[in-house]
Parts: sequence; C-alpha cells; structure tokens
Amino acid sequence: MTQQLPSRREWLRRVTVTAAVIGGASGSAVAGDGTETATDGGADPACAEPDPADVRLVPACTDDDVAVFCVTNDGARPVSLGWRPVEPPEERIEFVDCQTVRVVGEFADVILEATFLSGGEIGNVIEPVGEVDGVRTFDVRELEGVPDDAIVGTAEAFRDDPVVPGTGDLTASNPEFDACQEAFFGEVLVERGSGGEEASEDEELVEDADGVEDVPADDLESLAVAPGETTCFAVEASNGPVAVQLFRDGELLVERTSAADVACPRPIPADEIGSDLSPPDEFVDDRP
Repeated sequence: MTQQLPSRREWLRRVTVTAAVIGGASGSAVAGDGTETATDGGADPACAEPDPADVRLVPACTDDDVAVFCVTNDGARPVSLGWRPVEPPEERIEFVDCQTVRVVGEFADVILEATFLSGGEIGNVIEPVGEVDGVRTFDVRELEGVPDDAIVGTAEAFRDDPVVPGTGDLTASNPEFDACQEAFFGEVLVERGSGGEEASEDEELVEDADGVEDVPADDLESLAVAPGETTCFAVEASNGPVAVQLFRDGELLVERTSAADVACPRPIPADEIGSDLSPPDEFVDDRP
C-alpha cells in the first residue's frame, strides 16, 4: 500500500474528525486550554460531571488488517473510558466521510438527505439512490443536480415499498455533521438534534443500549482523553470491518463500525494494536 502524506484540510474532509490528523493522533483537536470561567454565579463547567454527549467515537481509517478509531472529548474535564471490539451489525448504515455513505443489508431503496451551500444560502435535497443487495456505497457527488460540495445529513433504508421519507426501516444521521459543515462551509450553519429533529446515529445507539449489560472494566481496554483532545487507537480487523463499543463506568456510550474505505496515511505496526497512536512525523502542509 502506498502511503502519502495528507494535508490537514484534506484529511479533515475525508475523515470528518475535528483533529488535525487521523492516521493516528493523540493531541489537541481544537484551540484553547480546556478551561472555562463561570459567569452569572453559575457552576464552573470544569467542575461538572462530563456529559456523554461530549464524547465522540469516530472510525478513522484502515491499514491492511488494522482499523483505527478516534475518541474526541469535547467537554471541559478529562474522561476515563473503556472500549472493546465486537462484530458489526449485519444491517447497518455507515458514514464513510462527509459525502459518502455505505449501506449493508438487503433493502429495496435508500434515501439520502444532502445539504449544500449555494449563493450564501443553505439548500437541502432528499434523493432516492437505489436498492442494496449486500453492500453498496453511495457518493452524493454522483447524484445529478446535487452540488459537488454537498454533505450527507441523514440516510434511510427501506426493506419494502412504500418509500416515504421519515419512515425508513433503518435510519442514521451523520454523527460528524457539524465537523463536515465546518470543513465544507467554514462554519456550522445547520443545528441538529434540537426542536424535535431526529437523533444522531450516536444518540440512537445510546438509546438502544438498554439491552447491553454493564461490562466489567477488566474486560475492556482503557482509554483516557483530556478535554479538547482526540486520542486514537488501533484494532485488529483481519476478517473485514470491525465495530468498537465505547464505555464509561461500564455503561455503553456508543458503537461504531470501522471506516474500511479510508486508508491510513502511515503504516500501523502490529505492536500498536490496542495502544494509543502517535501522529505522523509531518503533514504535506509542513514541507517548505
């Protein structure tokens, strides 16, 4: 496999993570020192218990038989987490990057919702893209009438007719929709997850976690992420895509499937499986 140095912007666009590099990175994902000052007599956010919504698990890339996942802590306090690899669901919708969706299963049709910026105004289009018989990947740039800078917001899969938006048998929202907007539009222009809108893929997975019993810490790999930082780790994936479950205090936060369509910008040695990864020595942007 030929490894090429990524540019910071290109890697953000491909992987849709707020960290500057995901080939494996352990470092600051956003500017700032992670501290906040209380105002109006309110409690100091740094003293508050971390919110599960502040923790994001993103499948980053693959290198031969290895999959890389990254965890971002958007909160004001460090978090101690645990993770384990599991078999991915037989039916699933995977957001490969901001513009690409992979659907696994048997479905009569799939609908994608794409958001784009035209003339300074936000546009939205909902398009049926066809059936799925096993595995199929859809790229919104290949849809007629959809601008090349469109990003995918949601995807719905239907086992049978009728195909009506909002009634899909399997539905998922892009868990990195905000990061995609920042990468393509320069800022977040569409807020999600409020005002009765559908939950993100991560939120849906947390809701479905009731059937998962608490897992002892000894059965999990440990992971600590400082506030405002992203930490990545490698998982063996010799039999194809692998899923990772992320836990805090034994409670399942989210499950994500590896991003098989995104190649890592550097080889991942076998001895780095299960451990935090270090960033590449340089980006293409750093060269004189």
